Amino acid sequence: MQPTSCCLAMCQLAFLPVTRQPVWLRFFECRVPAGFPSPADDHRGVKLDLNRLLLPHPDSTYLVRVMGDSMSGGDSGIRDGALLAVDCHLQYQPDDVVIAVVEGEFTVKRLVKRGPDSWWLVPDNPAYPERQITEPDSFDVWGVVTHVVTETRRGRLSSHVRVS
Repeated sequence: MQPTSCCLAMCQLAFLPVTRQPVWLRFFECRVPAGFPSPADDHRGVKLDLNRLLLPHPDSTYLVRVMGDSMSGGDSGIRDGALLAVDCHLQYQPDDVVIAVVEGEFTVKRLVKRGPDSWWLVPDNPAYPERQITEPDSFDVWGVVTHVVTETRRGRLSSHVRVS
């Protein structure tokens, strides 16, 4: 089965078939310090199934590639070129990062509730404006972002995930 894609207003959606077989990788439970190095506690790792971790609802999960930097610089860790795992099965909650459609345009933003009836789409990057949802009929959430896949060595991610 080939991936299905469509280019929709500032982002590329990549609907990929989900493998039902486990993808086992070695997982080391000790944390790796980002500051000063410390001796490794244990060199033996357990096996972790990436499908189970990243895709708990495979029939309602899709991937989307981010274009732009409105979500960079914040807690979400989303930067230009990242792949997002988006779960349509989850009901969004305040402060979730979501894929939303506003007036027919796709966007990825944090959904923030202010007051009893006021919802806002808020970028992590303060250089971009927040947007209040004033017309609920022109707004829809297409899923909750559950995971962010970014690369530290440019070019590898795009060569392995092809949108045709």
